[in-house]
Amino acid sequence: MDERILAQTIAEELGTVAAALVGVEPAVRAAAPATSSVWSVKFAVHGPFEGTAALLMAADDAARLTSLVLGFDDGPPDDAVMDNLQEIAKQIAGSLNVRPESENILLSADEPAARLGSAPPGAAWVDVVIGDLTVRAGVSTALVATRGAGRAPAPAPAASAKPAPRPEPPASPAVPSNLDLILDMELPLWVRFGWTNMTLQALSKLGPGMTLDLERMTDDPVEVLVNDIVVARGEVVVVSGNYGVRVTEVVSAQDRIRSMGPAN
Repeated sequence: MDERILAQTIAEELGTVAAALVGVEPAVRAAAPATSSVWSVKFAVHGPFEGTAALLMAADDAARLTSLVLGFDDGPPDDAVMDNLQEIAKQIAGSLNVRPESENILLSADEPAARLGSAPPGAAWVDVVIGDLTVRAGVSTALVATRGAGRAPAPAPAASAKPAPRPEPPASPAVPSNLDLILDMELPLWVRFGWTNMTLQALSKLGPGMTLDLERMTDDPVEVLVNDIVVARGEVVVVSGNYGVRVTEVVSAQDRIRSMGPAN
């Protein structure tokens, strides 16, 4: 994956993430650069390339997107736009980091969004169409190849050498072919911060002001459950005053499908 493809992938993922927040299908098309002030969110890039990539968005479009996502009737304040773009950037990074085609490129979006007076030069720009809203967005990169990124492949073994037998991968349960018949089912999803065991006597004495030890460290991930089965883990975040969970780990697809069965 080179810089051009990385920039294109970030732009496409912006459409996917933003559209998922409002429940419509996105469309992405090439566009001219933004001519007004822009918001910028930086990604730190690690792997075959090191440096930064910046997601840019025309300021007016960023405000309209924030109003659509967070339900503002009037123009949102800058801190709401900042939080919204920061959360979108983190979802983009999380999605790209688990893509097989990312080629070990890792992104993180830990810096707050910043408003710039004008768009920086050299960015690749697109229009992201989300229903009736069109967002002008761009991606600029400042990357260098790390040592060994262009290393030549190892020579192939001699023709006379007999390759070692490759172990057979363990069989995994097949995904049902008729899975699409139940994809519209609604399932209760729970977030578990922790748990503890209590005697009936201790429970009977429970009252306001008492503290319960949930047997977990403050930096331990919380668990996301469906039908009492852990399907993901993540960290607690706050977006515009609302609690949320940023997913950092997802269990296998087979386990997630099994969790859709009836609870025991």
